[in-house]
Amino acid sequence: MRLFRRKRDFNTELRRSIRGLVPPGTEIAELDDDTIQVGSLVLGLGNLRAKWNRLAEDDRLPWLQGALPAMVSPPSLPARLETTGPLRPGIRPRSMLESARLTNLNNEVNPGAPHSRPLISYQPFGGDLVTVLLWDAPTTMSVVNEAQLDQWGARFADLLPVAIDNLGDQPQAGWTAVDRRVWTSLNEDEYDGARMLIPGYLEQTGLAGELVVIHPNRNLLIVTAVDDADGIATACELTLEDVDAPSPISFQPLVGRDSDWRPLVLPPSHPGHRSWQRLTCLSQEMNHKSLRDPLQQLVGDDLFVSGFNIAEATDGSYVSYTTWTEGVPSLLPRTNLIGLVTERGEAITVDWDSVHRLVGTTMEPTDHYPELWRVLSFPDRGDIGRLRNLSSN
Repeated sequence: MRLFRRKRDFNTELRRSIRGLVPPGTEIAELDDDTIQVGSLVLGLGNLRAKWNRLAEDDRLPWLQGALPAMVSPPSLPARLETTGPLRPGIRPRSMLESARLTNLNNEVNPGAPHSRPLISYQPFGGDLVTVLLWDAPTTMSVVNEAQLDQWGARFADLLPVAIDNLGDQPQAGWTAVDRRVWTSLNEDEYDGARMLIPGYLEQTGLAGELVVIHPNRNLLIVTAVDDADGIATACELTLEDVDAPSPISFQPLVGRDSDWRPLVLPPSHPGHRSWQRLTCLSQEMNHKSLRDPLQQLVGDDLFVSGFNIAEATDGSYVSYTTWTEGVPSLLPRTNLIGLVTERGEAITVDWDSVHRLVGTTMEPTDHYPELWRVLSFPDRGDIGRLRNLSSN
């Protein structure tokens, strides 16, 4: 009789399950903590790992073995567009598009990089979100890329309205009210955010005027009124409870209506300010983290891609910061604070705007997303002295 059972490890079971699905000799290589390459196929592991961690021990392996076949051998989209029935709209983070672009650039300059990925057609939605086209097959959901559209002889702008109509024809589970101020979606079919594209969908909540929406993952949409301060605070707290859910999209609250959405900005006096501040930082951190490794591979040893970090201040507020080290040419993400580290090991923390105002000539904007600044030379002693006077250390 076995009194103790070995706890299943995600990475071990993942490799073992994949080995049972691919031909013998197929190369399996871990590219980073959240990406694995199986032959020429690159698989993201973030959603799989998040789902694994949320399941009971006995449910993990059966679920993983059921999910992997469609990922390892994804069905191909049809060569001819004989029906538009499977088309659906999707809301995705813009960082997903940037990831494909960086992969292709890496493939051009680094022979050992993963295989290229087709670029994705999209339409801006608002904030860090974009609208894409999806092909909804029985076992998997595929993003329609530019190469596929060319093969079909079709245009994104023509197919998107068709996809939205198709989604509108699907059954809708409706909404549930939280504290009579906040509404959350009930569909659980990975199209909760995309339904914002359906005319009249958000009006089903009964909320009027401009709205605040948060789409933290594919199966959750949170909505409240822009003039309901307590509702916004509740919506932000609900989002913070779900930041570890699988299939994350964005933690950034948006405000608007219909097709006009923009990032929500709250003043320090707002009851939801602290939670909103943390969500904004978490969303920016997630976007930067998803692209830091492929970007570092692209720039090689010429530049160091500095990290995006979050800290809780003594007053309970949240701030983002990055590090600029003397003698290390870097790409800096846009953060609230910059920690400047001199060759002597002195650390000076100054807000971004002050640094840019004093030494902005040494900070060069780039075309990367999220926002990154190239710094090749460090501030001189005079500038360091002036920055030291502004330091929050």
